[in-house]
Amino acid sequence: MRLALADVLCQSCQGYVHPFLDRCPGCGTPRTSRYAEALGGADLGGASMRRDPTVVGLAVQSIRRTTTLAALHGAWMRGAAVAGPVVEDSVDPARMIDFVTGGVTYRARGLPEAPKAATDAQVRVIDDTLVLSAARGGRTLASIPAATILAASPGGRGRRFVTWDGTWADGASMPVTPDLPDGDLLLTHATDRGAVRLGIGNPSGLFASRPGHSHYEELARWIGLLAVAHAEARWTSMGVPAYAAELGLAKGAEIRAAPVDVDREGGAAEPIAPGPATTVHEAMVQLGELRAAGLITSEEYEAKRGEILRRL
Repeated sequence: MRLALADVLCQSCQGYVHPFLDRCPGCGTPRTSRYAEALGGADLGGASMRRDPTVVGLAVQSIRRTTTLAALHGAWMRGAAVAGPVVEDSVDPARMIDFVTGGVTYRARGLPEAPKAATDAQVRVIDDTLVLSAARGGRTLASIPAATILAASPGGRGRRFVTWDGTWADGASMPVTPDLPDGDLLLTHATDRGAVRLGIGNPSGLFASRPGHSHYEELARWIGLLAVAHAEARWTSMGVPAYAAELGLAKGAEIRAAPVDVDREGGAAEPIAPGPATTVHEAMVQLGELRAAGLITSEEYEAKRGEILRRL
């Protein structure tokens, strides 16, 4: 079954939840993981959600609301609002994120340099990466590739964030940093240290000194639309197991590279199971996927690449 917007939003907090997770990292609400379905080769249709009439309608509402607020608060933002995303039959979630966050300064916590401190930050999308930059000077505080975003959970309406134990599907778990930063939006993303969480909120900006819960629900929605599209593109190109390993999601035994033993004399290669490469092209594709997944080093990649090319 192909994904709809409701399938990637938590029924409780209305935040984004990665399709592979079986509970919301923000509020703990259980849900159905789509990991097994993706592993079986199903097309979940994450990227196509931007053409969903419901999503397009929500984008139109967002633009109208923001444009109206801008008109009430002077010409400075009015020009930016008029030049905002044009919604026809599809939505560009990256532009919607920039549109929603334009002119708003947040207080961010959980940043790599100072996890405990609150830092004035702005949020935008650059090259399919969610970037938090310092409000003064523009220094980059955090760069989060869209495909690594696991959750974007809004607070408000009496909701509280929970301490997620890293469980993601059928009892499997991943490492999670213990800090639970304050904020009106809790962002969870995968790094080489495990799942990391940062909070944004308490902003002062153009429209209001403190935007309400709907602002963060809307931001979570567009972050989710961006994240799920790039997540599916990633696991489609490199394979679900390799993508899961890249995120730090592991089920059962450790996922290891499958080396290929190449005959240096030009004869038939004798692959080592599982997943042998039977042609030079297949071997190169497999080797590239292993490097992209971080399962082999650059030195190992170059050495094996040379061996494969000697078969030509």
